[in-house]
Amino acid sequence: MKKITKILVSTLFVSFLSLPLQAGELTVTGGATATITQGGSNQHTGKQVGVANELAFSASGELDNGYTWSYVTELDGTSTITDDVALTISGDMGTIGFFANESQLRAEDISVGAVGVGKDYASTMTWKEGYDVSTYGNIQYHTPAGLLPFGGQVKVGYAPSISNTNVNSAKGNEANGNENLGRSLTQVQLSAAPIDGLTIKGDLATTSGQTGVAADTEDGISGNIQLNYAMGPIKIGYAQGAVQEAVASGELAYYENKSYGISFGVNENVTISYNYDESDKNQRVAVTEAGGTAGTKTNTKSEQDTYQIAYTMGGMTIGYSMAEVSNTAYSNAANSDTTVNILSVAMSF
Repeated sequence: MKKITKILVSTLFVSFLSLPLQAGELTVTGGATATITQGGSNQHTGKQVGVANELAFSASGELDNGYTWSYVTELDGTSTITDDVALTISGDMGTIGFFANESQLRAEDISVGAVGVGKDYASTMTWKEGYDVSTYGNIQYHTPAGLLPFGGQVKVGYAPSISNTNVNSAKGNEANGNENLGRSLTQVQLSAAPIDGLTIKGDLATTSGQTGVAADTEDGISGNIQLNYAMGPIKIGYAQGAVQEAVASGELAYYENKSYGISFGVNENVTISYNYDESDKNQRVAVTEAGGTAGTKTNTKSEQDTYQIAYTMGGMTIGYSMAEVSNTAYSNAANSDTTVNILSVAMSF
């Protein structure tokens, strides 16, 4: 499948680059968020005030044959450099895109959360996510909309080096390190909308070319399935997946993840939501002596409950989020349970 993916991407790349280009338009969108956070194992720790921005500079245009192109670069948080970049060309043959830290294919995050999605918004929880090409410099191909039944779409992504987590320039070069996590990553996402209000996504990702210390290594692999359903003021989401990182032969380290949630629009201004996130870590240490018995096995579960309420008025959203976490960092030690409270004011423009 990897050879077919590379051949397809190369063919589309050459075809798209031969098309004449017209000047496009530039737009700027974004938002700013101020937060007051209180977290930690007691009420006297983890207090802070923060202000973050998210600015997106977008350019788009049309080619002579009707194909369209777009470019987006973003400034997030307190960063003074671009950290998300995307250049795409779309037409009857689908979309080919070049991305740096952009265009997620991992079907793990449910779209339920009055302020933000559970563990991604307010958390001290260590969550071992599945692989995603969007973490690295990557190239993707997306099938055209309407090509498959039930609104189906296929997206294929390839990251040639998972050392490349930076936003490189067009002529940038980043040396590959000695990685036991794999040198390259290939990922496929399938999605469909079989009925009104329901979207289904699934993904599968695998590494290759790892160079671990051990003579024999195993590829890393992850997969997820996600369902989101919206009916009037109610949104429901569910996701389940697993990830096993590339490890030395004889070892085993995998994580089973699960998330679900519900949000309800009380009226046009007020929304409330609940999210539950769970990550179950399974570890088996390799046997070091010949003829030894099976390695030590451990199992630890981290959990998080997130409660949120948001009030929206025009371009302003006032939100409150409370997250309760147990066994932070997959630890059963004392004081491994934490609570995070965030009061936020967000402006969009």
